[in-house]
Amino acid sequence: MSRRQFLGTSLAGTTLALASRAVAATRINVGEKQIYALSDGYFDMPANMFLGTPESLKAQIGDPARIAANTYAYRVGNRTILFDAGAGTSDFITKAFPTVGELPDELGSVGISAKDVTDIVITHMHPDHVGGLAIADRMAFPNAQIHIAADEWNFWNASGFATGAPEPMRPMVENVQSLSNVIESNVSLHSGSANLGDGVSVLPAPGHTPGHTAIVLDGGHEQFVIVGDLTVHEDVHFANPNFGWALDVDGEQAVATRISMLDMIATEGLTMGAAHVTKPGLGRVERKGSGFRFLPL
Repeated sequence: MSRRQFLGTSLAGTTLALASRAVAATRINVGEKQIYALSDGYFDMPANMFLGTPESLKAQIGDPARIAANTYAYRVGNRTILFDAGAGTSDFITKAFPTVGELPDELGSVGISAKDVTDIVITHMHPDHVGGLAIADRMAFPNAQIHIAADEWNFWNASGFATGAPEPMRPMVENVQSLSNVIESNVSLHSGSANLGDGVSVLPAPGHTPGHTAIVLDGGHEQFVIVGDLTVHEDVHFANPNFGWALDVDGEQAVATRISMLDMIATEGLTMGAAHVTKPGLGRVERKGSGFRFLPL
C-alpha cells in the first residue's frame, strides 16, 4: 500500500462511559466504519529498558515507567475483527504483570463476546499481544481465524529456539511456543503485506521483531493505522526516535522503521493507534526538531 492510499484521515472520537467499570472505551469513526479502542491494563517497566535514554528523561517518565496496553476491535458485516489479543492470564504473565488481562471485560463492555470474534490480526508475537489467544490449553476465541506474518510465526517457533535463545529470553520463548501449539489450527499466515478484506490490510514494520507489522483500516476517504510496538512510550520514542528498546530483536532496524513510519504518519496527516501510548493510544504525529511529537486525538 502506497503512502498516497493513506490520505485523508480525519476521525471523529466518542468516549463511551461504562457504568459497570471505572474505565472508558473509546469509539472512533473511520469513514462509515467504527473501531473501538480498548485497554488491557498497563505495565510498569524499568526505565533502563529505554536504551540510550539520559537520566533526565528517565526521571521524567519515572522508574519504573508506566506503559499502557491498548488493543482495538472493529465490526463490519458478519465479521468482528480484533487487532492483537492482549496479554491473557498465563502464569508467565500474571506473575510478572498482574496489572494486565483486562481485555475480556473491555470487550464485554462494548457487547463483544469471545465467540463473536471472527478474526484476530496480530502485529507481533510478544506475549502481551498474543497471550490472550489461549486460556490454558484451549482457544480463548474459538471461532477466530488468527492472521500472523509468516516471518513472525517462523521466528518464534523455530526448532531449538526455546533452548538456544539467551537465558533471560527462554521463558518468553517457551510461553509463545506453548501458546502456538494451542492456536496453530486457527492460524493463517501472510507475507507481511496483505489485504485481509473489509478494508483491513497489513504492512511490514520489522525490527522490533522480524515479522512485526502495522495494520491499516481503510474507511474510503479516511484511514487509520495501528502501529503495534513501533513506539513504546509517548515521552520517549516520538521526540527521540533513535532511542532503543531492550526488547527490540534488531535495534538498528527498529529505529529505521520507526523513523520511516512516523515520517509517513506526519506527512500524510494520519491518525494512529499505538499499543503502548497512554490509553486509548489514539492520536496524530507532527514533526518537532529532529524528531516528532504525539498529539492525542
